[in-house]
Amino acid sequence: MPRPKTITDLDVLTVARKHFLQQGAGASTRSIARDAGVSEAILFQRFGTKDGLFFAAMVPPAAELDEIFDVMPGKKTVLANLEKISAGILGYFREVIPIFLPLVTHPAFEMAAFLKQHEVPAMQINQRLHQYLSAEAELGRVGKKHLAGAVILLISMLHNLAIGESIGASDPKHAPQAISASIATIWDGIRN
Repeated sequence: MPRPKTITDLDVLTVARKHFLQQGAGASTRSIARDAGVSEAILFQRFGTKDGLFFAAMVPPAAELDEIFDVMPGKKTVLANLEKISAGILGYFREVIPIFLPLVTHPAFEMAAFLKQHEVPAMQINQRLHQYLSAEAELGRVGKKHLAGAVILLISMLHNLAIGESIGASDPKHAPQAISASIATIWDGIRN
């Protein structure tokens, strides 16, 4: 009978993610094993290869969609709701971009294979934002004509902000102004 695991796969993956984020895909499996409190052989037994360990460790976290979209259509203003939603989406993108960029740039990464095994929260975020705006449109608070474009523009802008912050090209303290200005521009295209 095998010995029970005292150090879980999640524990190992947490340590591995930290190493991969700090050192890239070339992080030492010996260092990962040491810091995780397992042998290097255990890493390969559990994850097969270093690439297997990398891909398991670098799966982006799920988005807390109910928290991000904790607004009620018809309550507060659409602008206030969009600012709250946008802050939540940007917070998620800030968390996920530093993980996702090394993942998708890994030489062995294949998006089609990844999508077969994992959900992409960005797609769920797009759907939920469209659902929110559609609900506001049903209440007559926004027009129906350009909702899909509004979703694409807002998500793209938030994604751009998070990438810019991740690579040091933009300062997070300017994000609230960028969000407000972008929402005001989008609002001109969707308001009734």
